[in-house]
Amino acid sequence: MRPSRHHILLALVGALAAGAIAAPGAGAAARGDHGGAEGGRHHGGSSSTEAPAAAESTETPSISFAEEPAAARRFWTPERMKAARPVEGPNAAAHASSLNPTLTATSETIVDPTEPAYRVNGAIFINEGFGYGRCSGTSVVSPTKSGVITAGHCVYDEGIWSDRKWVFVPGYHHGERPFGTFTAHWLGTTPAWHGHENENYDVGAAVVGRNEKGQTLAAAVGADRLKTGLSPDQTFDVYGYPVEKPFNGGTLQVCREASFEGHDFGSLFEPGPLDLAISCDDSAGGSGGAWVIEGNVVNSVTTYGYPDDPFTDFGPYFGQDVASLYARAKQIK
Repeated sequence: MRPSRHHILLALVGALAAGAIAAPGAGAAARGDHGGAEGGRHHGGSSSTEAPAAAESTETPSISFAEEPAAARRFWTPERMKAARPVEGPNAAAHASSLNPTLTATSETIVDPTEPAYRVNGAIFINEGFGYGRCSGTSVVSPTKSGVITAGHCVYDEGIWSDRKWVFVPGYHHGERPFGTFTAHWLGTTPAWHGHENENYDVGAAVVGRNEKGQTLAAAVGADRLKTGLSPDQTFDVYGYPVEKPFNGGTLQVCREASFEGHDFGSLFEPGPLDLAISCDDSAGGSGGAWVIEGNVVNSVTTYGYPDDPFTDFGPYFGQDVASLYARAKQIK
């Protein structure tokens, strides 16, 4: 997970409902920045607090590039994949278990990530030039059967596109690539993430080519649906490939039935919809992992956590900006 804004406190649902939380300029606008017009917006009939909107371009920031798939596959040896570190930036917050070795994982390890229910999830590997980066991601429905959803900082980080040997490995397990390697040729993100890395919009997408067998991504592993504009009050299955202790990056982890617990109060101080909080002990490397509802619908992704709170993950609300990003990605061949 990416190093996050300073942790002020977790704004609980009850406090929001009671109107107990306020921030400069937050006002009383109903939450829903990503889901509709500015002002009093609603998602699925429920409302929540929203920070003031920023003036952003409506065009989806993206980059298209040519990458030789065979060269990318050769580059990503098992040794390099194992050596890849989470895309975090230079001052990443460690998972609290690294500060307190007595903490143990509470998420479930998926023993066989090739099973149909899990194979849409995978690990992302990126050649950062100065080292090897990694994230998590998920195959999502698109006309070309080639779409991946992830975190914004997994495609665009600190002002630089991650367009060097960006690959998606579904069903990854300790260096094994049961469905092959899918190399990206298009990356996109939201305007607010691209413009000033606003964590309320930390969502990214990729379009990948075919694997070694000539299969499209969806043909090889299937694809989850993606929905935007819903109420934030959902129960999620949270997937990812966390790397920091107590994990090792080799296994797919899931926090089952993680309920929406409220918002990160710090997101009130940036424009856009408040980040969602759920109970999950994910760690760095899990960034971009899908938050799934209804069995196969992606409705957020993991983006950050705090070292003093090992059991809470945060992810962006999926609203209009994410809908626009997803619509653009579906147009790419």
